[in-house]
Amino acid sequence: MAVYERATKAVLPEEQFEMFNVYLKKAAEIYGVTYTRQIYEQAIEVLSDNEAKQMCLKFADLERKLGEIDRARAIYAHCSQMCDPRTNLDFWNLWKEFEVRHGNEDTMREMLRIKRSVQASVNTQVNFMSAQMLSAAVAASDGLTDTGKDSMQRLEAQAKVLATEAARDQPVNRNKVAFVRGEVTEPEKEISKAEVHNSDEINLDDVESDDEIKIDEIQLEERGVPDEVFGQLKKD
Repeated sequence: MAVYERATKAVLPEEQFEMFNVYLKKAAEIYGVTYTRQIYEQAIEVLSDNEAKQMCLKFADLERKLGEIDRARAIYAHCSQMCDPRTNLDFWNLWKEFEVRHGNEDTMREMLRIKRSVQASVNTQVNFMSAQMLSAAVAASDGLTDTGKDSMQRLEAQAKVLATEAARDQPVNRNKVAFVRGEVTEPEKEISKAEVHNSDEINLDDVESDDEIKIDEIQLEERGVPDEVFGQLKKD
């Protein structure tokens, strides 16, 4: 039997239930069904809730067949802590039938009291888990909101820094290119019409008129040619 016992610990968790069934079968064949009680107890302690519940039902049925009603009732009471009345109606119906056959009014009342206690415990756990989930969801949403605000604030601060640096890098006397209209403004028209007086300016019309005047005033006079000019020709 030591080999089977070590095997129940060496196998994978999902294989333990089947290994315990083999162990129980061999122990019952060799040592009798009463020897299997300690094996049942060991299996209920190490198996998962769903598998432990199945092992409890088998153990309770064994005790009932052996006539150990109180033992069977204690096993049902232990198993009830793993059975939610809303989702494990089969278990509670089976226990009710057991009390109808082998119990009395007091045991039936005790079974109903345990059922209400388990129901209240499950409701408390569900409410607590719901509150935790809601709190976690609210905290997560607040964290996302704060993170979004912080990101926007950081972006705005960076934009302000960049704008300040760009303004600082610009030259102080920067020539700005502006659009010049093609039409002549009123001041420009007045300037174009105004005559600018320059004392050194030469008036060509005046020069021409003066020359004409001088030409008109010149009178040609006829004068004789001196004899010295002709020289010897004159004598001939």
